[in-house]
Order: sequence, then structure tokens, then C-alpha cells
Amino acid sequence: MGCAPTAWGAWLLAHARTRRVTRRVRIVKETTLVRVLDALPVSLVPSAESHGNVFEQIGCSTLADLRRLPRKGVARRFGQGILQWLAQAYGQAPDPREAFSAPASFEARLELQARVENAEALLFAARRLVLQLAGWLSAHHAAVSEFSLLLEHELAARHAPKTSTLKVAWAVPTRDADHVLWLLREKLNQTTLVAPVIEMKLFADKVSEHAPPSDTLFPMPTSDNESMAQLLERLSARLGAENVVQLVAREDHRPEAAMTVEPYQAVRDSKPKRTKKPKLAHVENAPDEASDEASEEAQEDEPETETDEPLQLPDRAVPSQPRPSWILETPQKLQLRNERPFYRRPLKLISRTERIEAGWWDGNGVQRDYYVASDDRGRMFWLYRERLSGAWFLHGFFG
Repeated sequence: MGCAPTAWGAWLLAHARTRRVTRRVRIVKETTLVRVLDALPVSLVPSAESHGNVFEQIGCSTLADLRRLPRKGVARRFGQGILQWLAQAYGQAPDPREAFSAPASFEARLELQARVENAEALLFAARRLVLQLAGWLSAHHAAVSEFSLLLEHELAARHAPKTSTLKVAWAVPTRDADHVLWLLREKLNQTTLVAPVIEMKLFADKVSEHAPPSDTLFPMPTSDNESMAQLLERLSARLGAENVVQLVAREDHRPEAAMTVEPYQAVRDSKPKRTKKPKLAHVENAPDEASDEASEEAQEDEPETETDEPLQLPDRAVPSQPRPSWILETPQKLQLRNERPFYRRPLKLISRTERIEAGWWDGNGVQRDYYVASDDRGRMFWLYRERLSGAWFLHGFFG
């Protein structure tokens, strides 16, 4: 530890004590600070390691020697930051510091008037703690995404634990007491107490800022995203998180691997990400010979200069084939009749080839050529041909 009128001065004294180069680590007066810091070795400078033994080569061993060097030479060789650091350490320049702010947390304790043996009976007492949490969140303009309910048990049985923890979590941060109590009720209905409870403690540290939702002067009957999120959270609490799932897109070119099913998790920031489209150069008309000669002459007259301007390309996306609305879980192998794929009727290819080669990294590599096909009744199908075996497969149907 070190004590000094400046922050960097206290830091230097603390490090000097760990290296046993000084014994005095408490300084109150600025005049004493200058005398003590001048005697410290220059190796204590935070950026000394990056400069190697340069200080020793120029005959600079203490901070006093470093301060006596010409300021322009020090700034040119070691950077302007070391002069600012010295001024702050000696109290010659301001050194504003941000005060440490501990993370916000809520803690409340309630001693029960009688022993409670049923988990459902704890809801009445826990309601008081939840209301205190909601009031604290409202006063701090904050919301919480989970809390822990610590239960202190009566030591009636020999091997019964003294405390147990009941954790309640949800997807979207909220400060709605009714919604939190509903989730807590579902959690308590699925909990069996190991011993009677005599005291409860609610602890919440997953606190985040919360802005009330903006509303119009005349509300319109539109869908409420927050209500839908609360509904899915209630279903997850009652049925289990593994029984409420959602479709999630994956970055994979293989159609069967481009989508997966995962447990429901609310998306807090639902802003769509803007993807960059590939840009292709497009030439409308080729210039004639006269324009070529004129451009060559203009280039000869102009001096040669190097430009770092980026190449401006037209914003044209690569056209992609349509995707069917129904993709088979397992592709169906097709037969060939007269060298044409056959699915109840002969099929005719009506699109260009779309090649997909992916999956080599996980051992399930595919090499396929996809086509859109139709039959004589106008029904459309999504086919592909294996590049290695040449077999045809049906992978999807168009609506």
C-alpha cells in the first residue's frame, strides 16, 4: 500500500515497497513527495519495460535524472505520454479519476413467524420480498432478469441442509411484480422442501437499466411484443424450458443444416443486421476504338499519381434461386426414365444449376447440383444431383 497527495505518487510508493527500494510509503506534504519520488529508480515508470535498457544507456537511473532531461528530447524519444505521467505523479497536472461504483444489487430478508413445511405456502411471505424488489427497481429506473431465494431451514433432521437456494430467471428484464410472482408460483409448485423453512432471503444482482416503453396518445390494437415474451416465459416455467422451442437460423449453406431447434430465448435487441451484398462489376456497353485512343492520350498527358480511392462498383446482388416452402427431412432418391428424373411423372429442369459444396469441416460434406423442376401438371419440385455418384434426389416442394 502507498499513501500520497497524488494517485500516481501513491502507486509509485506501493510498487517501490514491493521491490524494497524504499521504506517510506506514507507522504502527506507535496514538498516531501517531490524529494521521495526523485530518489526512486526510473525502472518504476510503467512504460520502462517497453524501452528496454535505454534509460541506463543515457545515464538516467532515478526519476530526478529523468526530470532533468530536455523535455523535447524526452518527448521525441519516449513519447509525450511520459511527460504527462510525470506531471501527474508530482502533482503538476490534474489527474481526474472516475469514482468506483459497485454493481447494483438488492437484498432483503424476512423471518417467518412460524415454520413452513409446504413450498406453496412460501408464496405469501415471498410476495412481500418481491414487492420490495419491485419498488427498489422502480426507484432506480432498473429491471432485473433473475433473482435467488435463499431458504434457511430448521435443523429438524440430522442430515438436512441448513440452507437451500431457489433460482428464478426469465428472458427479458422486467420489474413487473405480478409477472415475477407468477413465475415464482410455478417454481414453488415444482419444488419439494428438504426441511421446514424459518427464514427467507431474496438476492438479485442481475440488474440492468430499464426505460419505460413509449406509447401513443391514442393506443392502437397492435401486437404487444412484451406480452408475447411474458407468455412464452410462463409456458417455459410451467412446461419446462426444454419443451418451449424456437427455430434458429444457422450460417450453413446446406439446406438441412441451415435451421435448428433450440429452447426459447427472447431477443432483446431485435434490430435486423444489415448484411453486405456482394458487388459485381457490370459493363453496359464496351467503348469503341476512338474512345480508347482518346482515353490513352488523356492518360499520357496527365501526371502519374497514386490514388487510394476505393473502387466504386454497382450495388447488384448475385441472383439466387428460389427456395421451396417445404423441405424434406430426408431427401428421397429418384429413379431415371429416359435419362430424366421421375417422381410420379417425368420431371423437366427449368432452372440453371446451383452448386452447393459445404460441410467438409464436420465430416458431413455434400457436393450437390440443385435444380428447379416441374411436371406436366405445373407442380414444381426442388431436386439435386450428387456430383460423385450422379444419383438424383428430391429435396423439397414448392407451394
